[in-house]
Amino acid sequence: MEDNRGEIEAYMYRYGYDEKEAEAAYHLRQARIRTGEMYRDEAEARGTVDEALGLPNFPTIYAQMDVMSSVTPHFDALENLLAWRVLARQYPEGWGGRP
Repeated sequence: MEDNRGEIEAYMYRYGYDEKEAEAAYHLRQARIRTGEMYRDEAEARGTVDEALGLPNFPTIYAQMDVMSSVTPHFDALENLLAWRVLARQYPEGWGGRP
């Protein structure tokens, strides 16, 4: 935990998270990065990356679309949940137009 303490404190300062929220945000970001790396490594191992262009071939594009439709929205939802907590704490009466 001490290894990433500086990054967690940066999340607290930058986004207004409390300590647990900052830890959750940090680990969500790391999980998102690692998930992407796993899919890239798998595509490279299968040889589905066009070496000449450095672009993925069809199977990799299909896998990427699958990740974008079935994995990414869950990361987005969890990150949005953290953002809503911060907004609710900073603006307890809500925001927007007043009557």
